[in-house]
Amino acid sequence: MKMTATIVFIKNPDLGRVKKRLAKILGDEKALAIYQEMLQHTLAITKALSADKYLFYDREATKGDMWPDNIYTKSVQKGADMATRIRKAFKKIFGKGYEHVVIVGSDCVELDERVIRLAFRQLEHFDCVLGPTKDGGFYLFGMNEFSKEVFKTPGWGTNSLSGEVLKILQSQHKSCFMLSELGEIATFDDLNEDLKKLVK
Repeated sequence: MKMTATIVFIKNPDLGRVKKRLAKILGDEKALAIYQEMLQHTLAITKALSADKYLFYDREATKGDMWPDNIYTKSVQKGADMATRIRKAFKKIFGKGYEHVVIVGSDCVELDERVIRLAFRQLEHFDCVLGPTKDGGFYLFGMNEFSKEVFKTPGWGTNSLSGEVLKILQSQHKSCFMLSELGEIATFDDLNEDLKKLVK
């Protein structure tokens, strides 16, 4: 049986530090409440996965919070930018001997457990799996071996990231399974009806 791992990237849910674009419209407290709901969703769709689970906080690892310590191995993201942070997380987990590794964040409430399981199944047949977002980023990325070249793409932080990552993979002759495009939550217009109830 393949050794599989899920990496989950989150921000520490601190007032004034999360969902800043929403906070400009709704205020820090409502933005935090929305983000906490997004974290609850991410917990719900990852906790039952058969893969080992590694939770990376952006500031400090927290014991005894909503993420069960017996389910998630906790650590802190390392690096000055997101490309570096994700690259180092993948390198760390592959260094433990895992063969299939998938990363997700906490910004996509359209993502569910079924899609993550599909990603792992496709890694049996493809070198990589990519879940593009409607704004040009990605909500999920998976590999069956570590490749630092992916993180050298100039698209990080832009709306062309998923396309640039795909170009890098193709230039390395790596096969990639594309998941369905989903939306992430960054602005008020991105909120679904359940999240909008929190701000009424």
